[in-house]
Amino acid sequence: MVLFYTDAGIKIFSQCYHEDPVLYIKAYSPPRHSEADSFMYITYDECMCIIKGAELFPLLINSRINFNRTFGRNAASDTAGLPAADLLKYQKFMFSGKNGGIINDAALTGPRSITAYDHIIEQATGIGYYAKVNTTPRQHSMVVGVGAEPYIGFYYAEEGYRTTSLGEVAKGVIDMTYRNVWGKLFGQPERQEEPAPNPSKESKMRTRCQFHDGKRDGYTIVLSPNGKLAVVTDNLDRVVLVDVQRGILLRVWKGYRDAQCAFVPIKERSLKGIKTEHRKALFLIIYAPRLGCLEIWALQNGPKVAAFTVTKSGQLAYNTHGLMGVTPGVKVKSSTPNYCLFLDPSDDSVKEIQIPFHFALSESNSKTSRDVHLFRRLKTLLRDLDNTANIDEIVKLAADFQTIEVRQQCLDMLKKNKQLRPKMFQKIVTAFADSLHSEAAAEENQDNEECEHFKIIIDNYKRLAEFYVTIKEPIEAEFDDYLELDDCDLVTINQIVLLLGDKHVLPNPDSSEPIAQHSGKVTFQERCQEDGDFVDFLAIFQMDIENSLPLLREKSDSFGYISGQLLKNFFEYGLCFEELKLAITKSKIPADDMMVLALHFWMDRPFRYQNCDEVIADMSRLAAMIRAICELAGDRVCDYAYNAISQWWQDIREIILESPKSLGLLAAIVCKIVASKLRREYREGSCDEGSQTEDEEKWEQISHDQAQWGLLIGKLEDISILGATVEYPIQSAEPVMPELPYKPPDCSLKFIVNGGKGIVTDLAAQWLINSRIHPSKIAAVDLIVDENSAQECFETPAKKADVVETADTDEQQVIADKKEEQKSAEDPVLKKLKLLREHFPFSLETGMLLSTMSWQYMVHWSKNLPHLEYMRASLTCMSQFKPEDYALKHGICCMLWNATLKYPLQSTMKLIHKAGRLPKDKMCQQDIEMSSSSVPNFLELCLEFLEHFTTSLDHNSRELKFEESLTEGPLPLQYLALQQHNAIEELLQLHHELCAVLHLIAALQLKMPKPITNVFDGMANKTFFSDINKELLYELPEADLVLQQQREHFLCKAISASMDLIREDFEQLYIAEHMEFMDKIMALAERWKLRKIGLIRQQAVEMYAHGYDEHGEVLLKQLVDDEHVARLLLEIAGRRLNLIADSSRDAYMNIASVGQQLLHYLDRLRETHSGGIQISEYEVNPGSLVALSKLITHCFEILSQREPTKYLHLAGQMFDAVSILQD
Repeated sequence: MVLFYTDAGIKIFSQCYHEDPVLYIKAYSPPRHSEADSFMYITYDECMCIIKGAELFPLLINSRINFNRTFGRNAASDTAGLPAADLLKYQKFMFSGKNGGIINDAALTGPRSITAYDHIIEQATGIGYYAKVNTTPRQHSMVVGVGAEPYIGFYYAEEGYRTTSLGEVAKGVIDMTYRNVWGKLFGQPERQEEPAPNPSKESKMRTRCQFHDGKRDGYTIVLSPNGKLAVVTDNLDRVVLVDVQRGILLRVWKGYRDAQCAFVPIKERSLKGIKTEHRKALFLIIYAPRLGCLEIWALQNGPKVAAFTVTKSGQLAYNTHGLMGVTPGVKVKSSTPNYCLFLDPSDDSVKEIQIPFHFALSESNSKTSRDVHLFRRLKTLLRDLDNTANIDEIVKLAADFQTIEVRQQCLDMLKKNKQLRPKMFQKIVTAFADSLHSEAAAEENQDNEECEHFKIIIDNYKRLAEFYVTIKEPIEAEFDDYLELDDCDLVTINQIVLLLGDKHVLPNPDSSEPIAQHSGKVTFQERCQEDGDFVDFLAIFQMDIENSLPLLREKSDSFGYISGQLLKNFFEYGLCFEELKLAITKSKIPADDMMVLALHFWMDRPFRYQNCDEVIADMSRLAAMIRAICELAGDRVCDYAYNAISQWWQDIREIILESPKSLGLLAAIVCKIVASKLRREYREGSCDEGSQTEDEEKWEQISHDQAQWGLLIGKLEDISILGATVEYPIQSAEPVMPELPYKPPDCSLKFIVNGGKGIVTDLAAQWLINSRIHPSKIAAVDLIVDENSAQECFETPAKKADVVETADTDEQQVIADKKEEQKSAEDPVLKKLKLLREHFPFSLETGMLLSTMSWQYMVHWSKNLPHLEYMRASLTCMSQFKPEDYALKHGICCMLWNATLKYPLQSTMKLIHKAGRLPKDKMCQQDIEMSSSSVPNFLELCLEFLEHFTTSLDHNSRELKFEESLTEGPLPLQYLALQQHNAIEELLQLHHELCAVLHLIAALQLKMPKPITNVFDGMANKTFFSDINKELLYELPEADLVLQQQREHFLCKAISASMDLIREDFEQLYIAEHMEFMDKIMALAERWKLRKIGLIRQQAVEMYAHGYDEHGEVLLKQLVDDEHVARLLLEIAGRRLNLIADSSRDAYMNIASVGQQLLHYLDRLRETHSGGIQISEYEVNPGSLVALSKLITHCFEILSQREPTKYLHLAGQMFDAVSILQD
């Protein structure tokens, strides 16, 4: 009985396959990429039962889910009555020709495929000479059984089907055709098909061959993973290696009682960049419990490669199958199975047996495989560098490498390891170098060219690591050789210190932040940082040149940081320049490249100086370092003609040109002094210069090369002041403008020279924008400078001598005190702007700065349309232009109109014209990328822009001036602005009118179908958004009477809508916003040449209709003889009387007593309530009656100036009715 349990110990299935006891249960899984099925086989004394995995595992899964169905099936007799669905199908193969033989163990090798010839030979040998042989063999598997009589037997377990040949298929087709056609014609009975063999029935295995040994009894058999070899243990303490395919005994091991065996396949591992053959090897593991020994043998004829002493109570676990029960076609992540494990009860552990591939090779063929194994071991040790033993073992492994490829791979891996330590790397490359020299002496390397190339690399790395360790741990020495600077250089240094001294304040010792102290111990973070710096240091050198270590110039971006980490300790504590020269000489680093590192180290340092003495001290150290490097360079430093340029110093000047910081100026000063001293010493030591007189010597001290230093320092001084200012952004004392993203620029001289004439203006404008200073302060700086210069011109010595009275002295003292207060409270941005203007007076004029600021604000707004504050900031800058800069202003307006404003305004016009009003937020976001609430503000700003545009039309010519030090390059913005043609005034006025109309519609929420075509004629609609600088080919016609009426109607609607802007809070009336829109409406009416009398009439009527009689009376003074306004006001008075009559019956009777004509007029007003003038709510009180009486009086006075009409009589009756109501 075979029982199946879950991992929880619950029995879920059981079935009896044979009545005898079970000897072994084993599994088989096919190799990868094979279509064969996996199966489990059960070995009995007389037979072997095979169960397919595709049938077993689905049944087990279902049984696990419904394990209650298996209850009560423990007996073998119970399985007979079960349905077929609950029984597991299997194949039973009986061992043939036992004749009293005993089977102790058996192994199934899986399906075999043999050739036709081998099949015929096996059939003839096994069945007989006269046997009927099939042309195609049946599919079968080989079973190897071990026991007694025979000792080893080889059997064929043939399955119930066979492959069919093409001839057999043709024969079957002909036979079927004959039976179907001729059988029906002549009545021949059809042949019965033979039933297919039942796979669960017994079938006998056919014997291939047997080994008989009467004294030998086989106990166990272990099959290799590939199924080609097997190992058999027997009662004579032998271990026999068997070739299963050929049926041959290959090898016998003696003296292993109760041995346990296993096979371990090993693949040859490869490394990237190292070619291997991807070979495979097979090892045999023999565990002898009686001896307490575990041995590893190389197959098939290999030696014993290893032996271990283990516990005597262990167990060797061997597995030859992979994952079973997987549905065919399902992809499973492949994993290499653990073929052999050793269960060690002595320490309750499971040990895995790992064998290097090179153990299977001979000494001559195992170098690469052995090095690969050592390299993997080295990689594992590199993960834990804190252990000193690991470091020693790493160095030992590196010395044991024998192939160039693995050494190169190891070197590449070390260069990528950020935790690599300099001293450990030095030991490893030393081990490489020693092993290479020893191999070269023994002439073991055949590839001499590759070996020599690798030797050069290793020697270079060795020297480079030694140089790094020497410089990082310098010998401390005192330094007292300070530079002698002239007054001009001291002034420049002092100016830079004043600009940058407050930018990098040293840490406060009283602060709570911990300050790193220099001690013998370093933290983990500092050490990792240092190790990463070493890897970066190795990466910047070219290592394949013999006796030279030049820099890789393509990695110049990292020179500053790497040299800073390298020379920091030496510069601060070492200063032993003899040691520096010795280290450079040993390392074979060229003097040119060492000079590059020294200059980058200085130029990339942070400016942390608070006074000039600190700067001069570090400049002196830099001078000593540069002098030491120049001494290594030899005579080429000073050996050049008087009127020539030294190539050495010219290369240094090229490096300083690219310095983005102010320290480049200090480096130039230092190099100039060092070059002068070296040149003087060289001339003093030269015999040719000894006959010169003292005057000639003084005259010739300024050579052509010295003049180049003077020119460079003069340019660098201006650039350094600019860089020191714009590199560190500051905020204005009163920041009011919006902030733009700011990235500190690269202010190297090379960048400034290549940036064109407008580069200084651009950098200063960006810095001013970031400071958020108001543009009016920038314009005020020019006014203050002009006033001070004018005052200095008009003051005379005589006038200054006349001021002797004490009162005047007191007044001057007060004025001086006020000036001091103003200076102390002056904006720091303006202070630095004044300093910059001393060096760049033309580039930093107010008009130049304001034009760039306006452009940058507006361009930033065009990329962020909802943020109108940037557009407003641009217009603020435009408002500060002086009249003499209107030419720049006009050009900038032309460029901004075409680049930023034209298309958003055009989209807004199309949207409002299409909707007939300001649409909802969703449509605005979709079409113009801003909310509906932002559209009125946008149109108002457009109006302001067009006003600036129009006012700048009247301008004079403007010439641009730039500093001589600025060279040609990209055209400056101001030059492009002045190249713009003047805008056409008619187009500006037309677009101004368009913006005014759109603003009224959006701000007052007016609704009007097709508003643009209603208030503008066809020619104007055609002209909208045409080229603003191009003359029109036609004239815009004057508005006709119909268009004038439509425009007047539009403005009247705007006036009516603007009445909603009047707010009344308690007793105070807020009318300013309404009056502001009235000014805009009147200005538009004036542009359209409309009569204002109709608009004033509309405003007056709306004032009375909303109950603001006081403001209406003011407007009536302009409408003295307007009969139409009297009729409208009379209608308002009538509607008020209707409200009074509706309030009480007595009031109605009093009004009706005046006359029938008044009563009919009031009834007609009630009937036309929806089509007439709408009035606000009206409260009946004595004050309201007095106001109504005044209104009627004004109507009577206006109507009485014309011939009497019915409206005059109505006004009189209304006046009588109000008088009655008052009484």
